[in-house]
Amino acid sequence: MTIKGLGKPAECKLIRFSAELEGSRIERIQIRGDFFAVPEEAFEELEERLTGTEVQNLGSRFTELVKELHIEVEGISGSGLAEVVLTALAQAGGVGVKEETHGSSI
Repeated sequence: MTIKGLGKPAECKLIRFSAELEGSRIERIQIRGDFFAVPEEAFEELEERLTGTEVQNLGSRFTELVKELHIEVEGISGSGLAEVVLTALAQAGGVGVKEETHGSSI
């Protein structure tokens, strides 16, 4: 299933994404928007490393990768990204997944 979405979660800038899902697992994701991420090359690696992540774990996995890859981000958080993706998934009639509520903010 392909889903696309955009939103401006609390304490985030505009986040726009496109993702391919297999069930509730991310097969590919592209994240764009009005946020900043430095270095950009590391952010591209972060997108690649989100492959295989269950949607309900997206927020915490994003946060882990930001720290692991030493990426400085402003205007995006793991919880904000998860909110936008889960909202788009729900609107697309996707699988029922619940957003995690711990450890997903930067």
